[in-house]
Amino acid sequence: MAHRLFLKDVGDARKIRNRILACFEAAALPTTSDEQRKQLLNFAIVGGGPTGIEFAAELHDIIREDLSRVYPELIPFHKITIYDVATKVLPMFDEKLGKFAMDKFRREGIDIKTSHHVEGLRPGAPGTEAAETGDHKILTLKIKEEGELGVGMVVWSTGLMQNPFVADALNDVRELPKTFQRLSGSEQGNADSLQWKVKKDEKSGSIMTDSRLRLKLTTSDSKSDAQEAILSDVYAIGDCAILEGTSYPATAQVASQKASWLAKRLNKGDLDRSEFSFKNMGVMAYVGDWNALFQGGGGGNISGRLAWVIWRGAYLTKSVSWRNKILIPMYW
Repeated sequence: MAHRLFLKDVGDARKIRNRILACFEAAALPTTSDEQRKQLLNFAIVGGGPTGIEFAAELHDIIREDLSRVYPELIPFHKITIYDVATKVLPMFDEKLGKFAMDKFRREGIDIKTSHHVEGLRPGAPGTEAAETGDHKILTLKIKEEGELGVGMVVWSTGLMQNPFVADALNDVRELPKTFQRLSGSEQGNADSLQWKVKKDEKSGSIMTDSRLRLKLTTSDSKSDAQEAILSDVYAIGDCAILEGTSYPATAQVASQKASWLAKRLNKGDLDRSEFSFKNMGVMAYVGDWNALFQGGGGGNISGRLAWVIWRGAYLTKSVSWRNKILIPMYW
């Protein structure tokens, strides 16, 4: 799976842009057959969450609005497909909003295939020997339910992988700091003689914190005989951490609220007086052609152009400087 592309930073965006252009340029060559054109312009997105759905919509928009002017003869060959192992996409949205998105994609010709499992990706067209990949090469995507398919690009957006530092390095505590608070088992021996480790969530591997975002330690993975402690001056926020007993989504909204809460408490020096509480502001997703979905945290669902205005407005308000707040609408 070394040839898949990701949606994480600006470098990934450049790779995706270059790959899209390379696929269209290769398909436009007179020596390229129609079958090869179909494979080069077959774009696969793995992951049916908001990120994958939004990317599919944006990809469709750029092909229809921009690339269709340069390569009008190639537009009938292009195809966009979303694959997901779950039984439905956008599971965090209301059923009606999800149906709106599915109907919109169906009208635009974007395929959504749920309960599909990706098994591999290699350079070279289906039925040919594996070859070194390049700008004009076809890739072979292997789907458990469909077999091998020729594609031009595969974008992977199945969720957040645990940070390697958190996954590999943050395990055993070499020396227990003096600034810790014992939670259980205080009658059993000296804390310094025990082998402490960072407590992590069994499913996601995220660092476990208490309600004040302080890192938790444990002596065993077994809940029955584990002793626990809290490091009083070590905090964990964002994608790498999870509050014990909660199931907050791994989104920027949660991370931003954690950072804001912690910064205010550190500046005021009153960390022991309150606990972090997440305020759900709602979830949004763009579905193409100036249409979006918005589901409010306290109820109320909106779809279509009005949701698109809310979606764009939310991004605009998060811009740091007034210069960006002025320039972004001009670019739009």
